[in-house]
Amino acid sequence: MEKNTVVINKKTASTTKILEVYGDIIVPDIKPDIVNVINTNGTAYIYKKDITTGRVRVDGNVDTYIVYLADNGETRSIQTTLTFAENIEETNISDKSFSKENIVLENIEAKVLNERKLSIKANVKIKAEIYEKSEIEITSEFNEIEGVEKLKENLEIKSIIGTNKVKTSIKENISVDNNYQVAEILKTDVEISNLENKISYNKVLAKADANIKIIFLAEDGKIGVTETTIPVMSFIDMEKITDQNICNVEYNIRNMLFKVENTSINCQIDFEVQCDAYENKSIEVIQDMYGIKNNIDFTKRDVEVQVNSNDNFEKVNINEKILVEDVLNIFDVNCLIKVVNTNKIGSFYNYECELNLSIYYEADNRNGLNVKNITLPFIVKFEGDDGDLEFNISKKQFTINNENVDCDIEILSKKTNNNSKRITIIEDVKCSDIEEDNEYKMYMYFVKNGDTLWKIAKKFKVSLNDLISINKLEEPDKINIGDRLYIMK
Repeated sequence: MEKNTVVINKKTASTTKILEVYGDIIVPDIKPDIVNVINTNGTAYIYKKDITTGRVRVDGNVDTYIVYLADNGETRSIQTTLTFAENIEETNISDKSFSKENIVLENIEAKVLNERKLSIKANVKIKAEIYEKSEIEITSEFNEIEGVEKLKENLEIKSIIGTNKVKTSIKENISVDNNYQVAEILKTDVEISNLENKISYNKVLAKADANIKIIFLAEDGKIGVTETTIPVMSFIDMEKITDQNICNVEYNIRNMLFKVENTSINCQIDFEVQCDAYENKSIEVIQDMYGIKNNIDFTKRDVEVQVNSNDNFEKVNINEKILVEDVLNIFDVNCLIKVVNTNKIGSFYNYECELNLSIYYEADNRNGLNVKNITLPFIVKFEGDDGDLEFNISKKQFTINNENVDCDIEILSKKTNNNSKRITIIEDVKCSDIEEDNEYKMYMYFVKNGDTLWKIAKKFKVSLNDLISINKLEEPDKINIGDRLYIMK
């Protein structure tokens, strides 16, 4: 008996929650009264997580900037932080579990209660997946049993070496061009790119770039933009790792602070860096078996493993002209993609999606920050099972053409369950003799709905290769209902 051991992160639970986070804010005495809200934007993140039996508790923030028109005609802003706490309760959570969360700020808005007070509401989507590390023994051969037919599949299975996480941070004084005297921050964006890692003895060096973009209000009332890229680096301990292994590294924001300092903006961002390390194992998996001269009984168990597979991407190009009255200059464009509906058509799933754009711009006939919101629908189609989608905007270009903004956007979508596969493991094999029957027999069999050659060979307890040879089948995988087969024993 030949056995292989693989280690998997067994998913024990998955849940998605939409939180409504509320808060009120009073306009500070040093700021003018509110006439109306121009824009509300923010960043949501989890800063603390606790796992106990039956529960994962997450605590988070929504760092928020409210841009408003003041009673003196100026564009001003107020910064505040909304806090939230949520319990994710699942019976399969134990003290050995660990979780991965994806958090998206789907919507945020502020309403004027009076000239000195605002009410804020944010919709935060949290998807949590709960895992436990599990060892699986896969039997790939039963040498001690003679006369056995086996249905096999060769797989490249990713077996976990280890999982670890560290904290790291960046601190930077971001200079502002044109010697602007910065008065207030109107909007911040942080994006991680250029992820790479290098493996050394029992360590992973994880590197990435934090791309930071800030829109600000200067003391003279002008709107300015500053951008910078800051390298992020961390060392992650990982026992028994080699340069032949695979590493998946994720960066999650755990805290942010932006502070105005005259002609610069001080930035501090804390990250949690999580690394999952794998090794590839080539394993022959027995999916089914039967004896030609013996009765063989066994039990089956289905498990989900990670396998090497080509990522299945779908590309969508969106080219649109958007009317933006009196547009003079574009400061920034926020892009948020979400799936609004899913339909199955034959073997394909159609995902109806929305690209929500917020265009931050300067107008030629009015001061301050202006915002244009628009929703562009599109459809992505994938074959196979339903699954969650990940989106990456690989190209975005916005060109002013009179009062139109020409949008040229390329979206890459990927179905996230592409590297998961459910396999069958055979266990508890028992063999018993059957009475020998030396009489020669031949059957004529007509293929029925749902038949495969394997099922037919197993039913009559004959060799699959003999069945193919006797019937001179050039394409064994292609048999049709009503086909005549000769079976000899």
